[in-house]
This record gives sequence, C-alpha cells and structure tokens, in this order.
Amino acid sequence: MTQKRLPCPLHSICLMTYRTKLLVNFTALFVIFAVVLIVFQHHRDVNHREELLSTRLRSYSDLVAGALEQQDADLDSTAMQQLQNMLPPELRLTVVSRDGRVRYDTDEPDLGKVGNHSSRPEVRTAWLKGEGIDIRQSETTHRTYFYFAKSYGDFSIRVALPYDDSVQDFMQPGNVFTGFVLLIFPIVIVLLIYLSDRFGKSVAGLRRFINSADRGLVDYDRITFPNTELGEMGRAIMQKYKELEQSNQIIAVERERLTRHFLYFDGGIAIFSPERRKMLANPSFLQFVNTILDTPTPDIDAIWEAEAFRPARNFLELNQKPTIRERQSEAAPVFRYTIHAGSSIFALQLLIYSEGSFEMTLTDATRAEKNKLLKQQMSNNITHELRTPVSSIRGFVETLLQCDTLSEERRHYFLQRTYAQVVRLSDLIRDVALISKTEEAAETLPREDITLRPLAADVIEELRPSLEAAGMQATIDIPERTTMHGNFSLLYGIFRNLMENSIRYAGHGTTLTLQCYRQEAGTLYFRYFDTGCGVAEEHLPRLFERFYRVSEGRTRDCGGTGLGLSIVRNAVLFHGGTISVRNRKGGGLEFLFTMKK
Repeated sequence: MTQKRLPCPLHSICLMTYRTKLLVNFTALFVIFAVVLIVFQHHRDVNHREELLSTRLRSYSDLVAGALEQQDADLDSTAMQQLQNMLPPELRLTVVSRDGRVRYDTDEPDLGKVGNHSSRPEVRTAWLKGEGIDIRQSETTHRTYFYFAKSYGDFSIRVALPYDDSVQDFMQPGNVFTGFVLLIFPIVIVLLIYLSDRFGKSVAGLRRFINSADRGLVDYDRITFPNTELGEMGRAIMQKYKELEQSNQIIAVERERLTRHFLYFDGGIAIFSPERRKMLANPSFLQFVNTILDTPTPDIDAIWEAEAFRPARNFLELNQKPTIRERQSEAAPVFRYTIHAGSSIFALQLLIYSEGSFEMTLTDATRAEKNKLLKQQMSNNITHELRTPVSSIRGFVETLLQCDTLSEERRHYFLQRTYAQVVRLSDLIRDVALISKTEEAAETLPREDITLRPLAADVIEELRPSLEAAGMQATIDIPERTTMHGNFSLLYGIFRNLMENSIRYAGHGTTLTLQCYRQEAGTLYFRYFDTGCGVAEEHLPRLFERFYRVSEGRTRDCGGTGLGLSIVRNAVLFHGGTISVRNRKGGGLEFLFTMKK
C-alpha cells in the first residue's frame, strides 16, 4: 500500500517567492521591534509609577524622621499616636534600629512578637543604599504591602501602603503607547507590502533572467523590470549579458572557421602555449613532423628534442623572455628556415604572439617545384616511353613481313616479343590514363566504405607467387575494422604498387611491413617499409616522378611502366593525404603517408 507523503513546511517556505519572503521578514522584524518597544515602555512606565509612589512615601518617611529628631527619638505611645494621626490611616509605619530590632510598628503593638527586620529586602537595601522598596506579603500581618524604607543613621523608617486594588490600579502602566503601535501596524503592513512588491518584482525578474540564461534561452522581450534603482540595475545586467552572448556567438563562429581552416589547410600548422605544449594542430603538421623525425611519433611535443628543430628552440629561448619582448617593436617576432628530410624540403615559420604563445607552420617547399618539373617532363617522358615499345613492335612486324624464309619457330618468337611489347604499351596507356583521371577528373571516381585490413590481405595473396619467388615475407599491422570512405581500385593500387616496387628492387629475402600507426581527427596515418637495400639519397626527391629511373633501363628490365610510385602518390592525394619517402635507418625504403577517413 502506497503511503501518501505529506507536504514539507520547509519545502513550502523554500518555494516562496522573494516578494513573500521579503514581506514575511519585514513583518517579523517590525513585530519584534514593536514588542521590544512595548516591553521597554511598559517597564519604563512601571518604574515611573514606582518612583511616584516612592516619592509620596519618602515624604511621609521624612516627616516621621523630622518629628523623631525633634523629640530626640522618643517613641512613647502618646507621641507616636499623635504622629500617626498626621499620616494617612491606611499607612503602616515601622521604626527599625541599626541592629534590626523593631522599635515601633503601627500594626503590631506587641513588639515582642515581631522578629528582627535586618533580613527584610527593603530594610537591607536602605542600610546599603540609603533607600529601598519592595512589594511582598508581610510576615507579621500576612497582608501584601508596597514597602518603602529609608535610612537615617542610627535607625531607618519604613512606611508601607496596602497593595490593594487602588494601588494596583495606580501601578498599572498606561495602554496609550500599545494602542498607538496597534494603530500604525496596518499602515506599516501596507507600506511593507508596497516596498516588498517593488523589490520582489526586480528580484523575480533577475531570477527569471538567471534561470533562462542557465538554459541558454533568454527571452529578452518578456523579462521586464520595474522603474526602480534595482530594476535599472537588472536591465543593465540583462543588456550586458545580451551583448556578451552576441560576442560569444561571433567568437564561436570565428572559432569554427579557424578550426576548419586548421583541419583543411594544405600545409602543417600548430599553436603552442608559452610552455611549448601543443594547443591545436592539423593532421598535415603531424605528418610533416613524422617525415622530419627519425622515428614516427604521435606526440607532437617530441619535436623539441629533435635536432632539426633546434633553431626554432633557440629562437624561442631568445624571444619569449618578457625583458626582450618589451624592447622590441610592435611587430611580432618571426623566424623562418628550411628543413631537409629525405625527399622533402620543408619551410618552417615561427610566429610569437604577445602573451608568449606561438604559431608554427610547416610547408612542403618541394611540391611546387615538383609539379612544375612534372609538367615540363610529362610530354617528353610519354613520348620516350611510347617510342620504345612502338619501335620494337614495328621492327618485329617488319621482320615478319619482309622475311618469308623465317622458320615457324622464329616467327613464333617474334610474335611473342611483339605481344609482350603490346601488353607493355597497354599497361603504360592504362597507367597514364589512371594518373590523368586522378588529377583531372577525380570527382567522377566512385567512393564506398572499405575495410582496409582485408583489402591489404587480398593484395598480399595476389602477390604471393612473386613474394615466394623472391623469398620475401609481408606483414600487415592494421587494426581490425579500420575503415575509410574511398575508391577501392585506388586503395588497392596503393598497397599493390608499394609491394611490387619492393619485390622488384628491395632484394631477395627481405621483409615488407604495412602499418597504420595512428588515427586522429578523421585521418589515418600509415607507414610502409622494406628491409632491403634502399636507394641513394640523391634519388629520393624524384622517386614519385613519372618515368623516373634510378638507373637507366632499370624499369624496363624489371617489366614495370615507371609509373607505380606516381600512381601511389596520386591515389594518396585523391584521398586527401600526403606521402613522403626516406631511407630507413635499419635498411630499406620507408614510405609515410596519410589518408582522410
């Protein structure tokens, strides 16, 4: 059975509006102040009435004391009776000696029955302070009196009035002040309601603004404030927040633009903190860094330990110090130099910002020169490469046509040679067409989601006979389910041409390794290397050129078209990446390339 929960009073208080809280607090403060004031006034009125009554009794006491002094303190009954007749009949008179003995009492003629009065409060106070008052029940007559006692040296005189209705009425404080407070209470409540309403509207507007600001949905048209000083402050705060929100939106747009610029910038760019920690870097920067460093690394901060970046490190040490920056002009410190890394030449630029952070850019300085050189050599290379198979075919055909005496065996030999040259010519035309298509009509090539590890395994399986004939082993180090959106034929061609290049030139018994060593921001980072003999350093910058040969006749002797690595480069570029080559320290060639997922 479900038990019904009762509402919590504290919860109800917490849900009260600020206006209600303000009204309750103001009312409580006023009530407390009024009660304290009424109590104070009541106490003051009581003390005043006690003082009036004490003044009256003091005059009686002084009258009796004066009479006793004239009679040399003679307390015979005749003299005291005469003195008693001069006083009000209800007044009780008592004369007490210094030792507390009662020498005369109007209500008790037999003084032997009266005890010592030293312990009576009013008498004790009179001996100590000169006068004393008290309201209590008499131990002698068992009636309640208002006592007043005054000391006169060797004796004290105590006079008392019965604390009857008339005296009690006189002692009661007046109710005028209380009535006045009760009269103004409704007026004060009305004023408090008015003030709390004005304050409450301002605070309620601020609360609505804060709640909507936390949700990011501020309705500036519906949030209003009263025409008060607090309301003006609320409107000013809301206007400043609106301006700040607009500025944040502009900053967010600019930040998105900057991020996109970083990601799609052709060169490498990175922003570092004054402590030289990477804040932002695009994939090209990491790729260029790994091309420059001896060992690829996913940690960009490793550049500060590399020898190639020592000039940049020295420049930062000189220009990041505040004492030096203060002496410089308004222009930001800029430093440029080039780095040679295998087949690539990179231009590095360092720009230091005013607060100490800095920007570093890496640009492939060889790309423009390579493109220019390729355009100049394209026509000559194609003509040169076509001339050889065409000349061979022409010579073989002319021999067959002109020599009728050739045996069938020789005719068959010339036909085989002609067919081989035709196949070579066909492969050459196919490779040239593929390169041209990737450069000039890349948008027409289809794309699909491709899992890379099975694709690489298919390449190895297709090349298995050639690998076994060369005594080679191939290793794939690509994580399972690594996929990318690309062209199947071009991706297949990348892996196949790299491995075929190693099979032809790396040497017998070498090992081939294809590795995907990093995935970041939609980019895949690859490393392919063999353990063969490598090539001379002067040939590295030109290995991706069309028809380039390390030695004359090498490509023809091995049966290739001379376009394999050029196809690899164009296929990598088609997939939004970059590629570089260098001699591996342990021996062989090493290719580093990236592709967009």
